[in-house]
Amino acid sequence: MQSDFSFRVMSLEFRLRDFFRPPERILREAGIRNGMTVLDFGCGPGGFSLAAAKLVGPEGRVYAADNHPLAVKSVQRAANQQGFGNIRTILGGSVADFPGGSVDITLLYDVLHDLHEPGLILVELHRILKPRGILSVSDHHLKKEPLLSMITGGGLFLLAGGNRRTFQFKKNETREAVS
Repeated sequence: MQSDFSFRVMSLEFRLRDFFRPPERILREAGIRNGMTVLDFGCGPGGFSLAAAKLVGPEGRVYAADNHPLAVKSVQRAANQQGFGNIRTILGGSVADFPGGSVDITLLYDVLHDLHEPGLILVELHRILKPRGILSVSDHHLKKEPLLSMITGGGLFLLAGGNRRTFQFKKNETREAVS
């Protein structure tokens, strides 16, 4: 796990990134709308979680999951300060407690390169996505082809589109997620 100092430095870098590339604009391109249920897997300091909470509105729900305690505390504190009652934080990298077919869109932003067992995580993300659910992925640490191969290689997800910074994958309905 990342040290507290490293997390704080990363948080400052992300705030600077978010100033120049507002997360809300990226999330609109990914298709987040009012009333959706969003999982921000590996939420870090929460820039995308907070922007998603604004976009889904009070009728929607955002789950901000991270394995670093400072990440979860940071998101919860910011949500409280900004009056977002639609964010729930989850400490840890497991979504095993989520019911199947319960999430409209999952964000996997700048975390894929860090996953020890990405295949197992993708199986779980496939399970919890709704039938027309979307996995939105961006990772500046990975080149395009390895990233696409990592997500589509197991047959759980199909490339649905993308833009300059993110790729959208739809849940492959003909493929069952088996762990």
